[in-house]
Formats: sequence, C-alpha cells, structure tokens
Amino acid sequence: MIKKVIYSSSSRLEYSLNSVGRKGLRENGIEVFEFSVKDRGIWGPVDLIFFYWRNSKNIDAIIIGYDSPALVIFLRPFCRKKIIYNAFRSMHEGLITSRKLASPFSAKAIYHWLLDFMAVHLADLTVVESDNQAKYFKKLFKVSRKKIFRNWIGVDESMFFYDPTIPKANVFTVLFRGSLMPEAGVEYIIRAAKILEKENIKFVMQAGGQLLERTEKMISELKPANLDFKHDFMPINELRNLMQKCHLSIGQLSDHERLERTIPHKVYESLIMRLPYLTAANRGILELLKEGETCITCEPANAESLAQRILWARDNPQELERIAGNGYSLYQKELKSNILAKNLLDRMGQLY
Repeated sequence: MIKKVIYSSSSRLEYSLNSVGRKGLRENGIEVFEFSVKDRGIWGPVDLIFFYWRNSKNIDAIIIGYDSPALVIFLRPFCRKKIIYNAFRSMHEGLITSRKLASPFSAKAIYHWLLDFMAVHLADLTVVESDNQAKYFKKLFKVSRKKIFRNWIGVDESMFFYDPTIPKANVFTVLFRGSLMPEAGVEYIIRAAKILEKENIKFVMQAGGQLLERTEKMISELKPANLDFKHDFMPINELRNLMQKCHLSIGQLSDHERLERTIPHKVYESLIMRLPYLTAANRGILELLKEGETCITCEPANAESLAQRILWARDNPQELERIAGNGYSLYQKELKSNILAKNLLDRMGQLY
C-alpha cells in the first residue's frame, strides 16, 4: 500500500507536467514530500540524496518528474525504493527530434540518448504520454514494454477551468497559442488566416519560441488583416480569459514525425475549458480524441483544409457546441488529476 512518496524534478515543480501529478497524488490521500533540485544549483542532486536518506524509512517510492533523466541515474545507486520516472517524452526527442538543436548523430544527440536510455532502464517504471510514445521508447531505448506505462497528462485544474460567465467574442475567434516549434505548423494558420481574410473571422496567435523570427517575417510578408499576433508573456489568468472568449482552439498542424506520438498540453487546457479543438489528424492526438466527437480534424500541413474546417466550425454552431461538450465530459470522466494519479498508483502497486 503506497502512502508516502518523494516527488523531485530538475524542472520547476510548479510546471504543469509536475504539478498535475503532485496534486493528483494528494487528492488520493498520498503524502507527498517535495524536493526541488532546480532551486539548489549544482549541489541539487547531492542534496536530494541526503533528503532521501533522511526520509527513506517513511516513504514507499520516489517519483522523478519531467525532463530529469540524470536524476534517475544519479539517485539509483543510493536508493532501495522504487523509482518512478514521469518522463512523458524523452529529452532526446524534445531537443533533437523536435527543436533540432543538434544533428541526429552528433555528440550532443548521443549524450541525450544515453541519458534517456540509462534512465528508463534504471527506473522501475517510466510514464509516457501515449501508446505510440511507449512503442517509440521500446524501440529507441530497447526497454521492456512492461517497464513503460502510458498515462494521459491532464492539466492543473486550479489554473485552467471552465467559466461560463465569460462571454464569447462578438466575432468568431480562432486561437492558436503555444510554442513556435517545427511541429506546430504555425505557417498553415497564417496562410489559413489569409485565405479567410474576408470571412469575418478573427485569428489570435499568442505564441513565442524557436521560430519567432521566421513567424514574424511570414506575417509581415502575407499581412493577413484578420490576424492578431502577440508573443509577450501572458499571465495565466489573462490567458485563461482569452481562451474562454474564443470559439475555437487550434492544435498542432504539421506532419512532423513527433506528432505521431505526442499530445500537446493545450489539448487538455482546451477540453477542460469546454473549448472546441481543431487539430491536424495525426496518430498521437487521435489516441485520445475522436474526429467529429471530441475534436475536429484537418489534413496535416494543409492550409486549405484548415481554412475549410474553420469555416465549417463557424457555420455549424450546434455541432461545435456538441463537440465542445463531449470534450469537456471526456476530461471530467477520464482526465482529472485525481483519476490520472489513481491510474499511476494502481500501476505502481503492481511493482510490489
């Protein structure tokens, strides 16, 4: 019976991929001892060892959070308790496959692959975001599928929630928000905005990141008059209000290989806010959502297809409301933090 755990991460504990797990565990009656390595500089991993030793008699397991494979490796020789790694995706995938910060066979790429490889083999259980991600881990890191557990990500429900008192904008408004990375396919929404320039549809982009300069250049060249682009940081309460005022949330639009197995975090934010979600039809997202039931899909990397689906959404408000309601119900039934934590606790119980 699991009653007490240590939760530690090299990334911020407040980051949603960590906060959802911690919140859900507590909702299931688990006592969570938090330890932030990020706040302790270069001595953080060493401090974690001492923190574990001081509490080892009182805990049942250690959960290592998002983007922290080195912590798993460092902790394993000193830890006799079960180690659960909340990876969701590999660092190699995020840095090399997605952001392309180094060539696939460079020293940097090999280094991050080795970190991921060692972490998933040394952890007793590794949590990933989709079944296709689990298959990818099995193939890339030669790890037993029994050591990989698929659990949806969810969202911090104290930060994102449905507020029916916030009215929708007077003009049909489409929102694209998130990181400007290759898989986002932001170029297709800019082109779709240009295609629909005379359709009384407003496009809002709240985004920043790797491809910011290229995005700004494309907007300046096409000059879609119906597109409002902002890249400044927006506090969560303002972002939540912005999302609630919009009629449609746009997901990842490219045909990037990573979309075969990843599920963007804004999916969960849109579902819990009862905001209809339009996404390119990639395998990863369709593990969770169903076209015409809990989402709307367009062809990947196709601005014309995206524009047509946006027009359909505007012209079919009853269908749009039905899809939004189905998505909200899906979140309430399967994706709340306490449900996801219960799934993990049940799987952890099988390790003993």
